Amino acid sequence: MIYFLYGDIPLQLKYEVLINKLRKEHHNLPEKIFDASQDDMEFIFQALSSNNMFIPLELIVIKNLDKVKNLSKFFKGLKEFNYSKKIVILMYNEFFNDFGTVQNEVSKTILKSAEKICKLVSARKADEKKSLLFYIKEKLNCSDYDAEKFLEMIGEDFIKLKNEINKVNNFFNRNPFNLEKAIPILSINKEFNLNLLCQELIYKKQHKNLILNLKSTKNYMLFLNIISEEITILIKLKNLEERGIISSNINFNLFKNEIYPTIKEIFKNKNRYMHPYPLFLKFQYLKLFELNFLEKKLNECLEAEFNFKSGLTESFSSIELFIINFNN
Repeated sequence: MIYFLYGDIPLQLKYEVLINKLRKEHHNLPEKIFDASQDDMEFIFQALSSNNMFIPLELIVIKNLDKVKNLSKFFKGLKEFNYSKKIVILMYNEFFNDFGTVQNEVSKTILKSAEKICKLVSARKADEKKSLLFYIKEKLNCSDYDAEKFLEMIGEDFIKLKNEINKVNNFFNRNPFNLEKAIPILSINKEFNLNLLCQELIYKKQHKNLILNLKSTKNYMLFLNIISEEITILIKLKNLEERGIISSNINFNLFKNEIYPTIKEIFKNKNRYMHPYPLFLKFQYLKLFELNFLEKKLNECLEAEFNFKSGLTESFSSIELFIINFNN
């Protein structure tokens, strides 16, 4: 059996899930691991072609196939061997450039060649967030909401995620997982930290830490994306409140079971629905804002973004001015 794993950030997760499954199914399975970027290809093919009569089954892993110049020729060569005593895992890493676009996506021609002799296993970020959430829920024995919040805080890098989960499990020492108690020991990613600072600006009228953070990190566009998304959510909720569909004194179970299913399409983003609980938590803040104030702030945010991108003002001045005057 040959598996061809290809993708970006979730690739390592897919590999670990598959390798653990194979180890459970085949105890004491001998393993050979090759790196296509370093090991001689003739040496790899020799391992694929040889069969040991004393070993009933062996596992061969070949990593970094993205470094192989002629993959079509490689897959053509694979057809020559007998795999009755082998399980082979092939791994192709796709990498993002600075603009978030995959720069070495495996071609359809290669996939078509691989499909003839391999089981294809896609592991792309765009499709695999569910796998990461499932992994978190399984390892921490936590709720859907806690899994989403944990992923938001740590980010989608599987190695970091795995390390943070191990850290948390050691901290709780078989006691039930509690997200609030876990937060102080977590290495929170920059996006989640910036999200917290944006919420301090909107809901607590505090801006000093946010300005210091942006001057240090230069994450201006990330800030503008986060705060415009938060304001947009508030506008949608405020609109629902004014129409009498939601209210600040509604209980969560009623909202989740009867109201949320009828409005969830409004809060769909990147083919995913926003979890009802974080939406519900925002109800308490709706009394702080008028709808026209929120719409004004969204326009100011878009104007600050335009000025920043077009260079009409100094790199940070338009954004800093927007932050300082946010509650005016």
